[in-house]
Amino acid sequence: MRVKRGLFIGALLALFLCCFHIMNQHYDELSRYQYANDENRKLILEYMTTEDINYLIDRQYKPEEFLEYLGMPHFDIRYVDWYNYAKGVGGMDDASILELVDTMKDQMSYSTFKVYCSNYSLTQLKSFYLEENAFVHDQTLISNPSSVTNKIEKNMTLFTYEPKDLVEVSGIPIVNQIQGKETIQLSQNAAKELVSMCNAAFEINEKTCGNMVVTTGYISFDTQEQLYEEALLTYGIDDVFAHVDYPGQSVYQLGNVVRLVVASVETTELQETEISPQQLWLIEHAHEYGFEFVNDPARPLEEFILQYHEELKKSNEEGDEAQ
Repeated sequence: MRVKRGLFIGALLALFLCCFHIMNQHYDELSRYQYANDENRKLILEYMTTEDINYLIDRQYKPEEFLEYLGMPHFDIRYVDWYNYAKGVGGMDDASILELVDTMKDQMSYSTFKVYCSNYSLTQLKSFYLEENAFVHDQTLISNPSSVTNKIEKNMTLFTYEPKDLVEVSGIPIVNQIQGKETIQLSQNAAKELVSMCNAAFEINEKTCGNMVVTTGYISFDTQEQLYEEALLTYGIDDVFAHVDYPGQSVYQLGNVVRLVVASVETTELQETEISPQQLWLIEHAHEYGFEFVNDPARPLEEFILQYHEELKKSNEEGDEAQ
């Protein structure tokens, strides 16, 4: 009886294995993928693991969303949304996009990646994350430059960020303090409000812009690099930062920061502790045009560094309407 029982169990086991083998031979991993067809089935099975296919089935990506990337280095079905978003931004081939995403995906979320892509070109991101730069070491790239107020921390950088809406400032006194630069640029809204503020400053002393001169606006990464290297030669490594910012860490690169200087004829009569009429006027009125002081507004100054904030301008307009 035991022998017969053993033979019976063995036969059942053999039958089970045989049936399992036959079923496995005919099992279709893509049976639940609604877009599978004779054209894409072979490619998917060739380049994707079972785990990848399960992810694909769960998300039901259409073939046109990922097939062009199959077989490329760094391809991962989990980051198809990243690839296609970057592709929509434009300016980079598919292979480079996959390489860039492969580096950035471990450092941020998809939503943050999209913020980066809205503020930097893919070429800039590639240069920062995949290439060497003498002025980039352990810094983190600032994802949203428009959120930066006042000082940029040492471990952060704007790299080669450039505002998309730069315009030349005109109609008010301008003397660019950077050698070889004749014009001054700011972001469009900052430039518009600066002109309006300067026109209103006529009431200080009935002189154009209250006898203030615009000396600094947008400074590019390349120009800041030049200024830094010149200051390094002049002042040395110990004192260089008393005179110039590190490339990628200047608030002037934001395009919404401006430096105003009072004409010397206005300040010769002032005592060391006296605040000029221009400073008093800016303390009272600059916020009405969306500007706030970057340097200390209470300390007697002959120069004023102001940063434009769209939100500050809007809040003042809403406050005026409420009154």
